[in-house]
Amino acid sequence: MKKTIHYLVAGLAIVLGAFFIYKGLDKHFLSECKVYEPDSPLPLNYRNLITALCTSGFTKVVGILEIASGILLIIPRTRLLGSIILLPVIITIFLFHLLIDNRPHELVETGIPLFVAIVVFASYYDVWKVILTGRKN
Repeated sequence: MKKTIHYLVAGLAIVLGAFFIYKGLDKHFLSECKVYEPDSPLPLNYRNLITALCTSGFTKVVGILEIASGILLIIPRTRLLGSIILLPVIITIFLFHLLIDNRPHELVETGIPLFVAIVVFASYYDVWKVILTGRKN
C-alpha cells in the first residue's frame, strides 16, 4: 500500500511538473500577454491587474518559477524543493482567481493543480518535519 501511494504521488508530481513547465514556457514563448478590450465581459479589476502584471514583466518571473519548479518536481531527489517553490506561486494564482475573477471554472482549473501540489508537499511530511523541527520523531 505504501509503495502504491509513493508511485501515485510520483505520477502526480511528474504530471504537475510537466503542466507547469508548459505553463511557464507558454508565458515566455507560446502566447502574448493578454490585452483586454473595454467591452470584455471580464471584471474590470481582473483586466487591469492582468495588464499590469503583463506590462511589468511579473508574468515572466512567474513563468521562470513555474519552469524551475516543474523541472524540480519531475526529478525525484528535488521533488520537495519543487513543491516548496511552486506552492506560493499556485496559491497566489488560486487566490487571484478566487478574489478578483468571477469565473467558477477558473477556480476549478487552478484548484486542481493547487490540490495536487499540496498532496505532493504533504507526502514529504517526514522530511519537512525534520527540516522544521530538527527532530526525527
